[in-house]
Amino acid sequence: MERRKKLGRPVSCHSPFSAKIICGECGGFYGSKVWGSNTKYRRTVWRCNEKYKNDKPCSTPHLTEDEIKKRFLKAFNILMSGRDELLANCRLAQEVLCDCTEIDAELEELRREIEVVSELTRKSIYENARFVVNQDEFNERHKGYMERHRIATERVAELEDQRRNRQNKLLILDRFMREIKTRPFVVEEFDERLWLAVIDKVIIHDANDIHFTFRDGTAITV
Repeated sequence: MERRKKLGRPVSCHSPFSAKIICGECGGFYGSKVWGSNTKYRRTVWRCNEKYKNDKPCSTPHLTEDEIKKRFLKAFNILMSGRDELLANCRLAQEVLCDCTEIDAELEELRREIEVVSELTRKSIYENARFVVNQDEFNERHKGYMERHRIATERVAELEDQRRNRQNKLLILDRFMREIKTRPFVVEEFDERLWLAVIDKVIIHDANDIHFTFRDGTAITV
């Protein structure tokens, strides 16, 4: 939800395709549209939500859900042709990209710095209240402590955000790998759980140029 919010992705739709399919022309998300709602030809299609918001409509096509599912299965089966190497690369990515050892070490140093500065600030305020102290010197010293505290706390927030992102990536890759391991090399039926576990985004340029980007970063065009 946090990642979608940053990207401006909608979160209210319950469809597995929501916030996944992107127009390759304008970058807008695809949304579901009902055609012929009051006729026997009623069907749901997915089309760029921004298609008619500019002077020139996007040329990217609409797709039915069955077409999306069919293309996904084709892309996934291509992905599975190199499953062993794929899993090895995922494990390597977890070791390299998801490691938090250096972040944790720096966080520990910064928290010690914050404790030291907080104590120095407390002592400085106590002395100023109890003894005669040059106020210019006190203000300058206090300003320095506040600046050190600000720099440290901002860096802590930055590192904690990086740590969350790495942990999230670790969990995403774990789920991705579990699905890859348990599936046959050829999947013939669409599975919503599989789609949600392995697909990061789908970019549509035209009917014959659809890019599927998987959770591990692999991109396949079908």
